[in-house]
Amino acid sequence: MEKRLTILEVLADQNQKSLDRLDRSISDLRSDMNCRFTEVDRKFTEVDRKFTDVDRKFTWLIGMQSTTFIAIIGIFAKLLNIF
Repeated sequence: MEKRLTILEVLADQNQKSLDRLDRSISDLRSDMNCRFTEVDRKFTEVDRKFTDVDRKFTWLIGMQSTTFIAIIGIFAKLLNIF
């Protein structure tokens, strides 16, 4: 009976050590993933800033084109004495 109890204690100790190793591995994996997600978020922030700059420039470009188009229509209207 004493031998069986000793075997069970050894098995329980081995299982506990395996669970501890597994917990440490999962913890390390989570910390690595958090670091990588932080890097990805930082890169997306840079990309978002660049797209914002492009959007702002695109808005200016469309505004200038619209203004030029209206000015050309005004010149033609003036030349044809419509106004």
